[in-house]
Amino acid sequence: MEVHHMDVESAFLNGDLQEQVYVHQPPGFADATQFGKVLKLNKALYWLKQVPSCALLSMFQRSIVEHVVYNRGTGVSLLLIGVYVDDLIICGPSSSLIAQFKDQMKNVFSMSDLGLLSYYLGMEVKQEKDQITICQRAYALKILESCNMSRCNPVDTTMEERMKLTTVSWL
Repeated sequence: MEVHHMDVESAFLNGDLQEQVYVHQPPGFADATQFGKVLKLNKALYWLKQVPSCALLSMFQRSIVEHVVYNRGTGVSLLLIGVYVDDLIICGPSSSLIAQFKDQMKNVFSMSDLGLLSYYLGMEVKQEKDQITICQRAYALKILESCNMSRCNPVDTTMEERMKLTTVSWL
């Protein structure tokens, strides 16, 4: 299987909602004559949890196990789509099927095709013929840097080897 990555630039702002969603009037835009009232949304907002389903439900079946995963087809025609906010992860055994799906999405929404997945949510992804490896080295380095430990000497153990420990009574 190949794993590809696409970024949705504004697709989720265009999606029609399948359910009723109400929001409070946003600060700074509140109408004082309508104090205490809410707004009914007709279109999806970027941060709504309902947003990814608006764009994919018509083309795919939603997974009953994981609600941000969509699928269509079986065997060599299988496509799996994972959605996280405005990113799509596309998995499938056929490069041409993946390319066809990407074209379909680009015709409907403004999207960036990021090609084979190489970096996602702090993980480095390396795809080879028979395997996909995931590494969080960049994430670990970011944590070290935020703790001002990026110049520390790396060691395999956090204490001196073969150190004999003794109990100490503090009373």
